[in-house]
Amino acid sequence: MSLKKNTIWNLIGSGSPLLAAAVCIPYTLKELGAEGFGVLTLIWALIGYFNFFDFGAGRALTYEVSRLQTAMLDATLDQRRYAIHTILNAGLLLTAVTGILGFLLIMGFAYPLAHDWLKITPAWQHETKLALQITALGVIPATLTSGMRGALEGLGQFKESNINKIFLGFCMFILPALSIMLHGNSLWKITIYLVLARFVTVIYGAIQLKHYLFIRNKLVEVKQNLGGIKLQIRQLVSYGFWVTVTGIVSPLMVYGDRFFVSALVGADKLSEYAIPQEGLMRLLMIPIAICGALMPVFATIASRTDLHQSYSTNLRRMVKIMAGLCLLTLLVAYPGFSWWISPEFAQKAFPITVVLVFGTFINGIAVVPYTLLHATGNTKTTALFHIFELFFYMALLVLLTKQFGLIGAAFAWVCRVSVDWVLLHFAARRLFKPTLQDQECAPS
Repeated sequence: MSLKKNTIWNLIGSGSPLLAAAVCIPYTLKELGAEGFGVLTLIWALIGYFNFFDFGAGRALTYEVSRLQTAMLDATLDQRRYAIHTILNAGLLLTAVTGILGFLLIMGFAYPLAHDWLKITPAWQHETKLALQITALGVIPATLTSGMRGALEGLGQFKESNINKIFLGFCMFILPALSIMLHGNSLWKITIYLVLARFVTVIYGAIQLKHYLFIRNKLVEVKQNLGGIKLQIRQLVSYGFWVTVTGIVSPLMVYGDRFFVSALVGADKLSEYAIPQEGLMRLLMIPIAICGALMPVFATIASRTDLHQSYSTNLRRMVKIMAGLCLLTLLVAYPGFSWWISPEFAQKAFPITVVLVFGTFINGIAVVPYTLLHATGNTKTTALFHIFELFFYMALLVLLTKQFGLIGAAFAWVCRVSVDWVLLHFAARRLFKPTLQDQECAPS
């Protein structure tokens, strides 16, 4: 597999929707107003990123399929297809079940979120409740898409994986603007468009994987097939249990802070925090793209020495890349916000952006050890780190936001990602400690 080619496709998949964001966000913000747009950013946080409800199954599929590909190099094409067919069915069944759980969770919390917890004014409460309930319907196709994407990346088909991502990325920003043009500033109608886009991606994902999903093996009885699926589910859950924990906890720390900030300072001020955060999360597309391509590479390196060398090389590269990106972002942030939205918005958002940029630099570097730990099966380590960070972060977030407002929330996030980087890096280094000792003891 080509790391460079796969990384480029990941960058295209993550970066091209920024064009739609640049064009559509100012219009959408103007039409919805500060509070309406603040609620929309919460819906984006769910619709755009609630594939975390797959509870780690997508990541587990990437891991298992990439290992299966390596293990079956001498097998026939039909044998490889059937093996992948079995594990893919198991993964999609697992993601469907977790998607239903996510649907029930959001439906249950829709009313208290809209009416009590998020400090939304009465004018927007009913719209918000309806929008959240419709959002819940999109959880199931989102988790299925995550599983399909994981399988495609495990197969090394990053081009096919990112076609869906490009479509969803454009829909995220274009469809709200289109809905406003056609139906006015109705949040629940915007949400219908966004959820329908998710269902379209499921259909297209099934077409992309048709050679692995829709096959018949006359030599294998149905009972044997079901037995294979059960075995694969156990393997996926075995790997994915701790990924599941991370899949629940990590998005709460990445995007869940918006709900806490809204509850503490009000949805009308949320855009000054959420827009810089959304932009900087998009900046992270570069380390995520690189490490998304590295995941199957790390997973198939047998030599600990070679793995250490690959990790060190990619970590140094990531430090340089993130330093350059973050310095450039600081230079263009204020004039960019002034031109793109308004000088008043730039004046309020720029101090928050400065703090978040520093955290983004640290967070981007941390993707490398995080990927290495998952590629080597150490999912429990990252999950335990994130459980600790969640309680630490939420306490700090409430404290600093109450004391200092939005800038306090930004500082709390920087503290969290700094702790995350330190824990992940030293955990990754421990994987190579025996190798380093052996090298020191080796005769010269």
